Amino acid sequence: MTRFRILSAWCLVIVGALSLAAASPAFGGCSGDGDCDGVLDAFDLCPTTPALELVTTSGCSLCPCAGPAAGGAWATHTAYVNCVTAVANQLYLAGTLTKTQKTNVLTHAQRSTCGTTNIRCCTWSKLAYGSMGSCAVMAPSNCNFTILRKWAENRSTGSCYYNPCTW
Repeated sequence: MTRFRILSAWCLVIVGALSLAAASPAFGGCSGDGDCDGVLDAFDLCPTTPALELVTTSGCSLCPCAGPAAGGAWATHTAYVNCVTAVANQLYLAGTLTKTQKTNVLTHAQRSTCGTTNIRCCTWSKLAYGSMGSCAVMAPSNCNFTILRKWAENRSTGSCYYNPCTW
């Protein structure tokens, strides 16, 4: 009887820990989950998934920015956004994604460079340490001081949803 109680207690501890790990991104923490995708590092086959990517239970993106899971590149930015929208709708209807999470994921996809040759361009009116600039998705050739009439820096591919423009 004592062994059963100890085993039951350990099962509760493990279930509680897994529940907290799964809920931690909602509370801003990602203990044991380096990329904050909701899959613990011990089980994560893709440990560097970008923030707000919808992932499988193994931690790999369902709609990778580089191109469809079947291979190749996205034909257009719209094709990428359509993939994210379809997956987000499925997860929302299944009850595994809240309305707020769905909105954040879709905004992230819409403000990304996925399916384009564009980059994220950060601009500043004045350069000062710690200043926050503005992020825009544009052609690499347009991200310069001469065209924009303000300080500009190419921040590569990704999304402008979380502003990457801190000097």
